[in-house]
Amino acid sequence: MYLPRPTRWRSFASAHYRPFQAIAIGQAFTASYASDALFVPLLLRLGAPAALVVVVGATPVGGAALQAFAPQILRRLNGDLRGVTLGLALAEVRGFVLALIVAGVAGGTVGQVQGMALISLTVAIGQTAGVLSASNITLWTAVVLPDAERRLVGPRMGALTMALSTVLLLPAGFVLDAGTRAIGLWAYVGFYIVGGLASTLTPLAVARLPHPGRVLVARESAEAADAPPGFRRFRDASVVASFGQGLLPALSLYALSVLGMSAGFSVALSGVGAAGALAGSLAAGSFLFGGSSSRVLRASFLVRAVAAVCCAAAIPANALAPALLLLGAALFNGGGNAGALATNERLYRLVPTPARVHYQSRFVGATAGAAGAGAALCAAVLALVPPVAWAAYSALYAGSAISRTVATLQTEVSPSWSSPTVSTTEASVPGNSARQ
Repeated sequence: MYLPRPTRWRSFASAHYRPFQAIAIGQAFTASYASDALFVPLLLRLGAPAALVVVVGATPVGGAALQAFAPQILRRLNGDLRGVTLGLALAEVRGFVLALIVAGVAGGTVGQVQGMALISLTVAIGQTAGVLSASNITLWTAVVLPDAERRLVGPRMGALTMALSTVLLLPAGFVLDAGTRAIGLWAYVGFYIVGGLASTLTPLAVARLPHPGRVLVARESAEAADAPPGFRRFRDASVVASFGQGLLPALSLYALSVLGMSAGFSVALSGVGAAGALAGSLAAGSFLFGGSSSRVLRASFLVRAVAAVCCAAAIPANALAPALLLLGAALFNGGGNAGALATNERLYRLVPTPARVHYQSRFVGATAGAAGAGAALCAAVLALVPPVAWAAYSALYAGSAISRTVATLQTEVSPSWSSPTVSTTEASVPGNSARQ
C-alpha cells in the first residue's frame, strides 16, 4: 500500500512542477560539491584542527535557530516571504567563492591560514543561509500548495536531490584522490566551479515558484499562544534528538583523522550517505501519504541510534571500522531524511494552516538551538583531546545514541501505523488534518 508509486512520480515529473524539480537538482550539486563532503578533507589538508572543522560544520545547524525570528522578519518586510527566500537562495552558488579562495591558496596568492579562515567563513555563512533557504522553501510550499500536493512535492524533491547526490558523490571520491595526486588543490577548484555553475538552478527556479502573495503574520494574542495538543511533547522529543545530532563529529572527520582514510573515501562516505537518504526519502515519502507521521518519526530516531552505535564500534583496532562507518552513514542519512519528512508532516498535521509560520519558527528555533549546544560540546571535547584520540569520538557517538534512544521513548505516537480519520486530541484544532 505504501510502496513508491510510479503514478505519483509521473505527476511530479509534469511541467507544472518544473521549478520544484530544478530546485532539487540545484540543491543536489550544492550538497555534493559545495558542502561537507569537500570542505572537511580540504580544511584538514590545510592543517585545520578537528574542533574548528566541527564548529564550521555545525554552524549552519545552530544558525538555523534564526528561523525563530521568521514571524518578526516577515512582519517587518510586509509579508515578503518570496523576497526573503530569493535572497537566501543566492547562498547556493557559494561554490564560486570557494573556488576563488582555493585557487588563491593553490596559486600562492593566499596563505594557508588565511585560506583556512576564508573557507571556514564562507562555509559557515553560506551553509547557514542555505539551511534557512531550504526551510523557507518548505514553508513556501506549505503556503502555496494544498496539503495533498505538498505531500507529493516535498518527498520527491528530497528523493531527486539524494538520487543525484549519490550519482555525483560516489565517483567523485576516486576523481578527487586521483586529482589531488596530479594537480593538488586545483582538483577542489574544479569541483567548486562545477558545483557553482549547476547550483545557479536553485535561485533561478525559486524565482519561478508560484507566488505566495503577502504572508502576513499576525501578532499572537494570549489565547493563540496556547500550543495545539501534542505540539509540546513533539517539540521536546525533537529537541532531545537534535542535541544528539549536534554531538556527532562528522564521519569523514573521524575517517580522515583517526582511521587514516583518504579524502576520496570521505567523499564516498558522503555518497553512501546520500544513497541511504534516498532510500529513507522514498520509503517515508510514500508511507506518509496516509500513514502515521509520529510512528515514522519514532522509527527514524531508533534507526539513528543504531547508526551511532555502529560508529562508536568503528574503533581503529576493528578491521571492520571502515565498513561500520559506511553502514552508519547510510543509516544516519536514511533515518535523518525519513525523520525530516515525518517531522514536517507531523508539524503541519498538528498545526492549523494560519499558524504554520509561528509554529514552524518556534520548532526550528528550539531544535536548531539544541543541535548548536550539542555541537559546542562536541567541539569542546575534540579541542581538549589529541586529534587521534578515538575514544573521544566513540564517547560522542555513544552520547548521540543515548540521546536518540531517549527521544524514541519520549515520542508520542498514534494507536496504529495507519492514521485515524479523526483524532480526539486534534479534532479541536481548526484547520488540522487530524492525522498523527
